[in-house]
Amino acid sequence: MKRPLVNLAVFYCLGIILAGWTRINFWIITAIAIAVFAAVTLWGRKNWIFLASVLFLALLIGYLSQRNSWVLSKCHIRKFVSYKDSSLYCLNGFIASQPEFKNNHLWFILRIHQIQSDKLRYKCCGEVLVKMDFEQELNYGDNLTLIGNLDRPPSFGRSQGYGDYLARQGIYLIMPIQDHRQIIRQNKFNGAGLIRGCLWLRAYLEQVISRYLPPLPASILAAMVLGQKRNIPWLVNNSMVKSGTVHILVVSGFNVGIVAFAINLLLKILRLPRKARIILTAICLFIYCLVTGATNPVIRATIMGLVFLAAYFLKREPDIYNSLVSAALFILVINPRQLFDIGFQLSFISVLAIVYLYPKLKALIHLEACRIKILKFIGEGCLVSFSAWLGTLVIIALNFRIIAPVTVLANILIVPLATLITLCGFTLVLSGLVYPDLANLFSLPTAVLITLLLNINAALIKLPFAYIYV
Repeated sequence: MKRPLVNLAVFYCLGIILAGWTRINFWIITAIAIAVFAAVTLWGRKNWIFLASVLFLALLIGYLSQRNSWVLSKCHIRKFVSYKDSSLYCLNGFIASQPEFKNNHLWFILRIHQIQSDKLRYKCCGEVLVKMDFEQELNYGDNLTLIGNLDRPPSFGRSQGYGDYLARQGIYLIMPIQDHRQIIRQNKFNGAGLIRGCLWLRAYLEQVISRYLPPLPASILAAMVLGQKRNIPWLVNNSMVKSGTVHILVVSGFNVGIVAFAINLLLKILRLPRKARIILTAICLFIYCLVTGATNPVIRATIMGLVFLAAYFLKREPDIYNSLVSAALFILVINPRQLFDIGFQLSFISVLAIVYLYPKLKALIHLEACRIKILKFIGEGCLVSFSAWLGTLVIIALNFRIIAPVTVLANILIVPLATLITLCGFTLVLSGLVYPDLANLFSLPTAVLITLLLNINAALIKLPFAYIYV
């Protein structure tokens, strides 16, 4: 079996999909899985029956994982709140995400450990999305007592509704807060100190970017380097969606690759041993993942980077398919419901499309025969962009009701610019931390490149048939 991990991942995903279509008794599937596992363990020869049993077992495990992900514990907060409940609740817990102000509301996730209603207190677990109508200085790990009503998210149960999106994150309730008197702050701190430190570092780096750049370029660079999109104007984000280049506003594999390369180069200059460099680089990648919010693209890129580093550590030849599948499995084992998330699908399918389609398209048009280097470089860029666009075309059309043929041209022009912006951005941030006077040298070219990128994007979406709503 070539690339067994890929085959196992495919059947694991099929099991997750099957669990969404059927409702077979959980314990019957569990019994079958145990029986198949026993057969696989006792089977001595690796023939086709053995391989088929292993793949079938992966399918069953995927099915059970998906079904189990929807099972809530007896103390989960959702079980204390009935549908259309207008009761007043008192929640004790701590902030489990960095609060963000967007759409005129302050949003954060409160991890609950106690609920009170009608003078009765219960220990409970789970998370609640809090929506505040005013700004307040709150941070990850702050212990709070909130008083208010608990609402179910809108559109719950509908395809791709907001409630379904939150449910995939394990959130089933929203608490609106309209008055300061609904909040009681405690002195006690909860949560992981490492995460709080990474969030503090991210906030500090945002301040560094804001110090040296005007508001609009600062918001773009914060998104590209730190994964913070909250300050990007709606018009800018919408124009990027129309041109199919909104992915540059997300921290992805390219950013992780730059971090890994820069750290490894610095450690190599310091003449650290090879294994020590790999270990320290892996630790820095993990911290960068936390600093940028640990979103799916960053997790995917970080795991792929760690797999590549592990291969070099063990002196093995890394495989892009195994690295991509390892990242996908890591996310899906933790939360199988992510398979139905649009961001997860686009994140992996775009990379898979490039890896699979690009070599075939390159061989089909005999690009290697081209002797003119500049034409060959442009052709390769066109093929990479076209492969990603073709791979994600159906998903984008079905979910966003838009087809953007201009994406191929836009990525050829904008991605190289985004590369330069990212490099300048990292240099600006690091120099701002170490030697502030040097940061002024990089602020002007960074702002100019970002302005150029926005102007090119605005011009591209004005072309005839640049994008079509369906």
